[in-house]
Amino acid sequence: MDYKISVIIPVYNVENYIERCARSLFEQTMEEGVEYIFVNDCTPDRSMQLLEEVASEYPERLEHIQYIHHSVNCGLPSARKSGLSIAKGEFVFQADSDDWVGKDMLADLYKVAEENDADIVRCDFFRTFPTYEEYIRQRNDIDRLTCVKLLLSEQIQSAFWTKLVRRSLYAENEYVVFGSYWEDVIASVQLFYYAKKIVYIPKAYYHYVQYNPNALTVQDYNRKLDEMIRNTDGIIEFLKNKGVRMEKYFNYLKLGAKRGLLFTSDKRSFQRWRQIYPESNMYMWTYPVLPLHLRIVGGCISILPWPLIDLWVLAKKIVQKRNKDVV
Repeated sequence: MDYKISVIIPVYNVENYIERCARSLFEQTMEEGVEYIFVNDCTPDRSMQLLEEVASEYPERLEHIQYIHHSVNCGLPSARKSGLSIAKGEFVFQADSDDWVGKDMLADLYKVAEENDADIVRCDFFRTFPTYEEYIRQRNDIDRLTCVKLLLSEQIQSAFWTKLVRRSLYAENEYVVFGSYWEDVIASVQLFYYAKKIVYIPKAYYHYVQYNPNALTVQDYNRKLDEMIRNTDGIIEFLKNKGVRMEKYFNYLKLGAKRGLLFTSDKRSFQRWRQIYPESNMYMWTYPVLPLHLRIVGGCISILPWPLIDLWVLAKKIVQKRNKDVV
């Protein structure tokens, strides 16, 4: 069967969320031309059992659902790659299994893609908290290199779930991704670079859950920093090999990779800040998404002698302890 859209959903440790995610996908107003590929990345919980129970309630979708089962946990990039390897759709949409989507998302994005002969269709999204949602409006730029700049400076969302992508962009180009952290950034940069036409819809469909304690994005920062650095280097190498020179934005990307080191009171983190991409520090004051207080912290750490930094760290720890005691 010829599919219009292949929906790829990696599944790992989401038993509290998979039912809502699956229902939102199976209840799409786009009734025909959609295939669903769920990749079981060796999940240790009941996610797959619950998923199959939900799927059985949608008999019209059953013949269009495929399951891939990994024998070991391989991580998000491998799960996505497994899904892409069997996808047949003209376009690909990738969702995270702890989120959910509006019922018109696939139909609306596909209609715009077809009407505009677009390779990528972008849209807005919601950041979803336990008691409220925040509408996140994307920049409306559609020039491919402008979109690359905005990705590097974190002014537009890199996640796969904000975009419908023509499958040939994946099939006809080689993508290099290192590890699970920032894999969406390096892939999105490459997708935008290869796209001939990008279209933006100023409407939010996707609900990005911010309260899953098992989500990859809330795990320990230091464990992912090395992979973020490798992906940062990979992005820059890819663009330079293509003859693209945008040094300011390369340095914004470097600052984004190491930014988390500024949130601690750990001297070792500050030492790493000095060691990693020191050439990027001069761009802190124009980096669009870096708050002023972090620019000041980063500037101080970059130039102050260590004895003064030691005193500042000690004072910060004392204040934190007092605040904790008061509470």
